[in-house]
This record gives sequence, structure tokens and C-alpha cells, in this order.
Amino acid sequence: MENLYLICALARLMSPCRDHEMMNKMLPFRFLSVEPRAVEQLHDGRIISTFECCGMFLCTGGEVEILFGEQTYRLRRGDMYIYVPSTIVRLLHRSADAQGIMVEIDLPFVLPLATASLSVENLLNLRHAPCTTLTEPEFRHLLTLAEALKQRIEQTHMEVLSMQQRILMQDILKSMAQTIFYEVINLYYANRPLHPLPQGKKDLVFHHFMVSLFRNYRMEREVAFYAEQQHIDARYFSTIIKEKSGSTPQQWIVQMVITEARQLLESSDLSIKEVAAKLNFPTQSFFGKYFKQYVGLSPKAYRQRIQ
Repeated sequence: MENLYLICALARLMSPCRDHEMMNKMLPFRFLSVEPRAVEQLHDGRIISTFECCGMFLCTGGEVEILFGEQTYRLRRGDMYIYVPSTIVRLLHRSADAQGIMVEIDLPFVLPLATASLSVENLLNLRHAPCTTLTEPEFRHLLTLAEALKQRIEQTHMEVLSMQQRILMQDILKSMAQTIFYEVINLYYANRPLHPLPQGKKDLVFHHFMVSLFRNYRMEREVAFYAEQQHIDARYFSTIIKEKSGSTPQQWIVQMVITEARQLLESSDLSIKEVAAKLNFPTQSFFGKYFKQYVGLSPKAYRQRIQ
């Protein structure tokens, strides 16, 4: 592999062609080849994670050094790093021959997959022990899947397809991305994570909050509920969660509710009233106001736009 492949927000920086712009808008992930002339975008010290996406980096050559929290990781060929939303990952240094695959996926796409196939404890383990080393066969298998997706995207010209063909191709590419997601998680848990991070008291507060949030967000949307569970003042509780994740408890709660609401509006046959009931809103009207406040569209307008 001669280039560093990057599925990430760099797509916006590279001024891609019109067809690639269309592709980026249709897919919940970004995938492009970063040429040598553009690698200055990955300069030492660059923050490479975001608060609304999760990602994976597979080192295919050379050496990459990253900082996660207070822990430094040195990745070489076959090492895989996974980061989850609301984590800050800083690129400390990369060797001149560093190569790899970096995937970044939108949270609304990946969250339903993760919650359906992983326990809360497994999800949180990714945050505290994000690195693992793959065997050579595992490395080759994952690399083949990523290359196949890259090739399919490059060979697809959305602007010449009919509307029906675009929808089908979009589903094909999403399906391929889902396969990669499941393979990444499977390979991660098939290998022993490298250098797990120690947990302090604040880490445990955040851990318990996330466990409770995944179990209760459909019923409980008040920060005070989660603070009381740990017998912590709500204001101090919010400070801890913000410090450990970069997001406030309220932002986490809204993110969970809106993510599932979008998923239900996009991919289910439930009426808007039924979606509101599933998420425990007292009325359809209240749900509509809540959704529009954070999305900018009413549930009806959002569903119509997606369709």
C-alpha cells in the first residue's frame, strides 16, 4: 500500500470532485486516498478524533505514536486502535514511512449496531483499552475488506445512476461498512488489548454514568437522576462527566435519544406517535418540539427529507 487511506473529515479539506461530494453526503462515513502531497494534514500534534464519531486506525507500516488521555501508544504494522465518541486522540509523531487505514463513522450509523451486538461493559472497555495487535491472517483479512470497500466507492459514479440505483448502491456500501464494523469488534475481542488504562475515581463515575445511561435513556432524561444514582451533587457530577468525556451529561442524554429517534424515523415503519411512545415522550407534540430543538426539523419533515 503506497498511500495512507483515510475515512474521515479530511474529505472536506481535500476539495473532492462533485461525484465524491455526492458520495460523502449519502454515506455515514468518509473514505478517500490521501496523496503524499496532502499528508501535511496529519502533522505532529494534530487531534484526530471528534466528539460525534467513532473510529479505527489500522497501522500497515512504519510507526505512529498517539496520545490518548495520559497514555502513549506506539503503533506498528498489525496494531489496531479504536476510539469511541467524546475522546481526544492526539497524533504525537509518525515516521516518514507510516501507512495505515483510518476509519471514522458517524455515530447515528454505528450506535444501533453497537448497542445491538455489544454489552455496555464491552463498549466501555473500548474506551479504556483501545489498542490491540492482530495476527498476520487477521491483519490481511481486515485489510482486504477495507480495500474492497475503497475500490467499490472509487468505481461507483453516483451522478450517472438512477435514483433507484443510488438507493441500492448506498445500501450495498453501508452493508460493506457494517461488515467491517463487526469484523473490527470481533478481532478486537479475539486479541488481548494492549496497555489498559488505569481508572481513577472520576473514571468510575463516568463509567457508571454510561452504564446507567444506556439502560435508562428512554425513561430518564434529567441529569439529576443520574447524579443521584451515584450520590453526587448534580453540578459536580456534570463537571466530572464534562472533564472525562468532553461532553456534558445533558449532551450525552440528548445524543442517545436523538440518535435512536433518527434511526426509528429512517428505518422503521413506526408512526411518529409510536416513535414518541417508544422513547417515552408524553405526547407526539412534545416529542416533535424536542426533536426539532436539536435537529432543526420536525420528525415529519426529517422523515420526508430522508425518504
